[in-house]
Formats: sequence, structure tokens, C-alpha cells
Amino acid sequence: MRIDKYAIGMEAEKLRSPFGFKGSYADGLWQTIVGLESDGLRSCGIAVQSVLWSDASVFESYGQDGGNELMHKLTKFALGRLEGSDFSDPFEANDYLFEKCSEEIKRMTGRGDIRKTFVLNSLVPVDMAFWLLWAKSKGISDYGVMTGEYSRYLSERHGKIAAIPLITYGVGPDEIKKLLEEGYFFLKIKIGKEPEWDKQRIKEIWEMAKGFTTEHTKSGMPVLYLDANGRYTDIGELKSLLEFLDSLGILAHVGIFEEPFDETAQIDVGGLPCVFAIDESAHSVADSIEKFQMGYKAVALKPVAKTLSESLRILEAAAKMGVGCFTADLTVAPWQLEWNRNFAARIPALDCVRTGLLESNGNMNYTDWDRLKGYHPMGGGSWVDARNGLFDLSDFYEYDGGLFEQPGHYMDVIKFRG
Repeated sequence: MRIDKYAIGMEAEKLRSPFGFKGSYADGLWQTIVGLESDGLRSCGIAVQSVLWSDASVFESYGQDGGNELMHKLTKFALGRLEGSDFSDPFEANDYLFEKCSEEIKRMTGRGDIRKTFVLNSLVPVDMAFWLLWAKSKGISDYGVMTGEYSRYLSERHGKIAAIPLITYGVGPDEIKKLLEEGYFFLKIKIGKEPEWDKQRIKEIWEMAKGFTTEHTKSGMPVLYLDANGRYTDIGELKSLLEFLDSLGILAHVGIFEEPFDETAQIDVGGLPCVFAIDESAHSVADSIEKFQMGYKAVALKPVAKTLSESLRILEAAAKMGVGCFTADLTVAPWQLEWNRNFAARIPALDCVRTGLLESNGNMNYTDWDRLKGYHPMGGGSWVDARNGLFDLSDFYEYDGGLFEQPGHYMDVIKFRG
């Protein structure tokens, strides 16, 4: 498939309050929208730029706006390399662009240590638009058919999937209690601020959560999902936290502990009493396998953050090694969430729960979620909003969430040249 033209646009969205993790805060996110054209057919892809998540050192050096501008420029560079090129499938295109963009970001910054996640984040809207255009060129409008090469790993059709809310540093007790009362039972908690602070934060949240019950977990109680974003420095710090949680009876209710150490740390976690997951360090199959061999038993797959192309490959590697998979959010807008929801709806559930899992925190963090739902071509779908902590997928598969519908608003934002 030859790419004849591209288009790119951006919308900046404010957050209700500063979004705290990795020891820093962001108060807004850029949505980069990409259009591709081939032989008269057009497609659209969208991605949220999360510079703080993808490379905190870039956020620290360039600031929020400077980091966003840098990532946006890298996306535009990728589109320039794509235009006029011919690729057989999205994997070939993504591999080529990742290599070229990795070289370009070094040139742009004068640094050789930019994380792979920064490059992958910049490529998400391009990869999404390429997949949808490739499918359209073949007359495909079904997610299962589009990803058919990986169908054995996307074999589930969950009737319901749990909505995972994100509890960042600044989310207070009243809001956490409200989430529990609304039926949310799989709580993602951002830690990594400071070891002693983390201990007290988890303790306080569990004191609220332990009074609730649910039929959707194996324990019958809420499950905690801890995300340290690589902020722990050594095994001693981590063991201290685990021992503290165990002494209070909390550790048994921790379903996932994500990224305790920096992605470059070579620390084996296999002997520790918890299911550890990778996220930022899962850039590629090779990176993921290395971590699986170090005792990590779960992986957060993020088509919305690290491209569908790479996520499918990691899914296959994880399945072959008996590693659990789930999807994690990047505070995406409603239509982009379908890029994750279609994935989450089809992968097996983790051992600690009886449902699939889909993190979605945009409704908690954007100032105007309802307006963003209006940009979704099927924003009124029964699967779009969680009820009682669950997304109901009864009508979802008929439309694949509206993923193959043209998003009018986003097509209006971008302008094709010529």
C-alpha cells in the first residue's frame, strides 16, 4: 500500500487538576490527529501525547509544552518519511518508522538516551491510521478480520470488562470512596512518590476498599493495582513495601504491581510474593522476553501508547511464555479508547479477576469528557460509559465500538494538502 498524502492536526485538552505521577505533574495533554490517503481512500488516527509517561527526562528538560512540541514534530517527521512510500502491511511500516524516528530524535535533541516509549508514543496515531487505511484498502471493516494473523491470542469475547479507574497522587478520599460506591473494584494506584508516603497511601486506600465486596474478583473483594513507574531504586526498598503490606493483610489483595524499577535496571523479581508487570519497559518482543525471564508475570499492553503493531507481537510472546496480559490507558479520548477496548475485549482475563480489564481514566481527568464523547462517531454506544464498574459489551462487537466509522470532528481538524 502506497501512501500518497498525509495530514496532521492537534488539539490541546486541559485536565481538571494536575495529573501526578513519576514525581511530577502535568495539567494538559495534546491530542495529535493524523490522516493518511492511498489511492483515494482516507483514514484517521489519533493519539494522546504523554511526555511525562513516555520519558520523564524529556518532560524535565523541555517542560510540558516543549516536550509536546518535540513529540509532535517527531510524528510529523514520521509522516514525511511515510509519504510516497509503499509498505505491504502495518508491521513493515511501523518497523521502518521506528528506526528512522529513533535516529531523528537523537538528531533533534543531541541525546542518545531518549526512551523508546517516547518514539512509540509519537508513532501511535500514524500506526492507527495505517492499520485502518490498510483494512479499508482490503475491504475489511471488522477488527477480528483485521488482526486475523493473531486471532489465536485474541480469542475471547468478554461480555463485560472491568473499568479500571486511575488514582493519582492528588485524588482524595471522597473521590476514592465515590468510585467504590459506584462499583469500581480494580483500583489503579499511582505510587513512587516516596517509599514511606507510598505505604501510607496504599494503607489509607485499602482501609476504604476493604469494606466493599464484588462478584467479579476471585477474592470477592476489590483488587489493588499498584503502579510505581520505575521509581524504586533497589530491591530493599521494594521488599520493605511488600513486607509492610503483608503485615497489614493488604498484599494478598494486590493483583498487579507494575514497573517497580527503572526499565534499565537488571533486577530479578521472580522470588517476590507478588505478580509484577511491565509497562514502559515493554517496548518490543525482545525487551519483554528479557523482563519475563526476570520474573515478571504480567504485561500492560497499550495499543494507544506503543502502537497496535508492537502490542500484537508482545501479546504473542507473552502468551507463549504463560504471561498474563491486560490493557492500560494513557488518558485517551473516547474514540481512541476503542483502540484499546477492542484489544481488551478479546484477550484472556488475569487470574485474580473473572472479567476482562480496561483502564479508562479520561472521564476522571479531562475537563469536558462529554464534549470529547461528541467527537466519537458512536459516542452514545452502550459500551462507551462504565456502569457499576463495568463496560457492557452486549452491542459492542456488532460495531467494534465504532472504530471503523469516520470520526467527522477529527477529519475536520486535519487538512490534507493538495
